Amino acid sequence: MVRLPDALAKSADTLRLVVRVAALSLRFPRHPDSLWDEFWRGVAAGSLREAVIWEANAGGEMGQHLARLAGLLDTGLPIVDLGCGTGAPSRRLAELFPAVVGADVSPGAVAAATSASAGVPHLKFVVLDATDPEAVAGLAGDLGEANVFIRGVFHVLSPRRQAALARAIDPLLGTHGRIYLVESNVPGGALDYLRGLGATGRAIPAPLRQAIATLPKPGHFGAQQRGRAFPAGHWTVFADGATTLETAPMQDGGSGVTIPAYWAVLGKRHN
Repeated sequence: MVRLPDALAKSADTLRLVVRVAALSLRFPRHPDSLWDEFWRGVAAGSLREAVIWEANAGGEMGQHLARLAGLLDTGLPIVDLGCGTGAPSRRLAELFPAVVGADVSPGAVAAATSASAGVPHLKFVVLDATDPEAVAGLAGDLGEANVFIRGVFHVLSPRRQAALARAIDPLLGTHGRIYLVESNVPGGALDYLRGLGATGRAIPAPLRQAIATLPKPGHFGAQQRGRAFPAGHWTVFADGATTLETAPMQDGGSGVTIPAYWAVLGKRHN
């Protein structure tokens, strides 16, 4: 049984953390897409100076993704990295696929990715709202059938936009293309997610403070959420399971944090 002083101390710490998060989150309501572009422009301009917490993805984590991709996707097809950010996953995907298109709703992110990827062959970046069926169909017309890679996009979307994104992807796949997705899936509520990244009532790591203050609230995306976004009548799940996502270091001189995540490979059901 938890001793009362410990329980009180935990409750007090939780209250302090809630107040800190609420203070950081105070801002006028805006469309999520505009938040992303403001964020990436702030990173490029230097007004947002902390590490981007999910950009530490060129090491062991991405190696695991590449191994699954090699076994479960047709690597003779091009691949689209949806929500590419500054292009770190896109550059690793170029090691395996003959052509890679990094796509992001933020022009600021695409500009940063293009600059950081100069000299990488068979890789380009485009501005794209991947929930817009006409925009995605236009890319499909240019590219032909392709695979799709998605890391950490669905969990920040509303259920309505998750379903819209899943529907819009359809024309990219053609007959043989597949989707590889990996999303954070932290058990518990939002405070559990923050505590897993080192937040307490006394202090929140600077990269996490930056994310709370500037970006849409993250959420869960596991098998249940995937089933709603990708209904079984239209989609086949070829493989899925638990994994982890790596973050940038939360403290200067520290190491990154791994958080629980979910991955899946899906394709269109052909009846």
